[in-house]
This record gives sequence, C-alpha cells and structure tokens, in this order.
Amino acid sequence: MIPPPVLPPAVRAAFHMLRGQPAPNLSPAEWDELLAFTDRTQLTLHLLGVPGLPGPVQQQIAARRARNLARRERLGEEYARVARALQASGIPFVVLKGFTHEVGFGIDPSLRVQYDLDLLCRPSDLPAAHESLRAAGYRPHGEKRLSAEHSRPLVRPFDWRWRGDYFDPGMPAAVELHGSLWDSAHDRIAVNESALWDRREWLDTGGLRVPALDEDARFDFAALHLLRHVLRNDARPAHAFELAQLLRTRPLGRRGVLESAGFRFAAEWFGTPYHADLPPGVESWFCDFAWSPIANLVRPNKDAIWLHLALLGGWRDRAHVLAHRLTPFRLPHPQSGFGERLRYHAGAFAPALWSGLRWWRRRAAASTAAQISDWNRRSV
Repeated sequence: MIPPPVLPPAVRAAFHMLRGQPAPNLSPAEWDELLAFTDRTQLTLHLLGVPGLPGPVQQQIAARRARNLARRERLGEEYARVARALQASGIPFVVLKGFTHEVGFGIDPSLRVQYDLDLLCRPSDLPAAHESLRAAGYRPHGEKRLSAEHSRPLVRPFDWRWRGDYFDPGMPAAVELHGSLWDSAHDRIAVNESALWDRREWLDTGGLRVPALDEDARFDFAALHLLRHVLRNDARPAHAFELAQLLRTRPLGRRGVLESAGFRFAAEWFGTPYHADLPPGVESWFCDFAWSPIANLVRPNKDAIWLHLALLGGWRDRAHVLAHRLTPFRLPHPQSGFGERLRYHAGAFAPALWSGLRWWRRRAAASTAAQISDWNRRSV
C-alpha cells in the first residue's frame, strides 16, 4: 500500500524515498517540511544515498550525520558509566533496543538515532538499580514517569537547553530502567515475560559488549514495541524502518499475532513483502487504517483504537479500553497541558467514532480472543 493522499506531499515524498524511490522535485519549502518531519521521526539519516537528492539537502543530511556520530560516541561513554555502576552493585540487566538493533537488523549503525539508554532489570532489582545510579550521580528527570513499563528517566546534572536540533551532540542521555516490557493491565492484552531471562546473550556492537535479549527475542520485542507505540497513538516510524530492513535481509518464521502486527506496519509503510496470518478483524483494520498512525503524527486521529479493540477478546476489556482512549486525560506526550489534551481529543473524537463504526460493521464477526498471541505459548 503506497502512502495515501491524506498525508502532506512532503511526508508522502519521504516515505516514497524510504521505500526505494528517487528523490522527487520539491520546492525548498517542501524540502524543509520534509526534513522537519524526518528529523522528529528519526528517519532523516536513512535518506542518505537516495538518488536525485539536491546538493544542499545532501549537505544538510551529512552535517546531521556528523553530529549524530558525535552523539553516539557520548552515548557509548554514558552506557559504560551506567554499566559499571550496575555491575559493581551486582545487578543484572539487559539492554533494550538501541545498540542491540545494530546487530542482525541489516541497518547501518551510523544512521541510527538514539536518545536514551533502555535497560531491563528484574522487578525485584529495580530499587537497588535506582540507588546504584543515584550513587553514580544520576537524578530523576521530568515531573512523572513516561509509561507503566519504566519509571522517570535518570540523567546526570546538566545545563543543556533544547534549541531545535535533534542531533545536538550536547544533548544529555537519559537512562530508563524497565521492570517489564508490556503493561498487560493497561493494554488488557496478556504477554508472558516470565521466561525472558533465559533468552539472553552478549552482543559486540560499536566497540561495546552489552547484555541483550537473544536474536529471536530481540526481533519479537522490536515488533511488540512498535505495536505498543501505535496502540498509544505515538507511532515510531524509525522503529518500523528497522523492522523493514530486517524483513528485506532475512526470512522470519511464524510469529504471534502481536508480533505479526508490528511487522505488518513495517511492511505497509516501507513496501516490504510480508505475509502474516492475522485474525479477520485485525486484517480488515490494516486494509482500512494501515497509514492512520502516520497520519496521526500530522493531524490527530484515533483509528488505532479499533485495532486495539480487534486485538481484544472480551467486551469488558473492549469497554475499558474504549472509555480510556476516548477521554481527554492522556496524550502521547505527557508534558502537554490539559487544554492541549482537550483540543487533541476533541479534534479526533468524532472522526474516530465515524470511521470506527463503519469499520466495525464490515469486520468479521469471529472472535480473535483465541488467536491473539502465541507469546504465552512459546518459551520466551
């Protein structure tokens, strides 16, 4: 499915190029709009090498890459400091995403943009991990936790200020400690993580040796992580691009429904062949709304609600999610004020109901409850 016309021309052009098409003929203003979108979605550096890019645009991207390389070096130093603190306290951990996606995904590590360090600890070790990092000079940052999967980010004291540069080498790196990978209570979808610690390995990447999930678990978690952001109206196209590169470079075996849905987004957005046995309701959602999470980054919509409902088996869970998602108490960006939240939900409420009701009438009546995810049945 090609990028739909509801997306701004500059955004459509970005996805066409990332799907392998040459650069289109855009005005300087449209190129600025395109780079503004790809900067904030961490896609800009992947445009390097696209045939037909205007010289000034190539120069801008090359300059961003140079600054990103400097940021990567500082991030590696930050990781080494964090790892020493946790290891000295005898706290086992696993690195999530970030450096671990530079092995096996078929991407150029120098083109990855990474802002923080995500570490998974056993829930019982989280208090000690926080204390260890506080002793190493880290302090909680921000007014509240970003999600149920991890607490407030930890950073070392800084006087840096945001100046609109997503590649600023001076940007401080946050450490996010996770006690879980998926909030089953919030999303009403059960994911079994009990055997996760049995699927670990050491990775050598970028001069670092890091503890990570094993390869197959990394692929599954990457897909689950992408889906989680989509369900919370905070799609991450760069995560999908990495999955698309993975699909281009190696065959994957059968996945559960949740993981398959994550890979399906990568295939739809970046033109990668992928076959998934999805339940009828989920399949019909992709036919109607596959690009809605991208459109939501430009103009609010709530079409992801209907995917969430299609992934649920019981009406009680569906009613809980529907009520939670249609009320103006939460936004993808928690720092937004209540007035902004209210405007967001007001602008998306009526279109969401209308499109959702039309889709719900067309969807297959069969329940998807028994097919949701085989993560519970596999040895994670």
